Amino acid sequence: MLVRRQTSIKVDPIAWDKAKEIFKEYNLTVTDAINIFLNKVRLEGGLPFDMKVPSQRLQSAIEEVKKGNTVHYDSVEDMMKDLKA
Repeated sequence: MLVRRQTSIKVDPIAWDKAKEIFKEYNLTVTDAINIFLNKVRLEGGLPFDMKVPSQRLQSAIEEVKKGNTVHYDSVEDMMKDLKA
């Protein structure tokens, strides 16, 4: 079994208390919840949730890329010519 690492963190007391109530409904301790979070970060290689909702403009651009509606250039010079046009 792995040895657990003890740490100390500073948290928002209101968030701590509300989260603790929610974790209790799942029969989890705060330590359990933190370990679940850390392992999700490890497994996903990043935060397991989006930090913010993309703007409408960004969402539209993402959809265009997913559809393959992109422009490709053979060189930076070609791209610059197109931008200046």
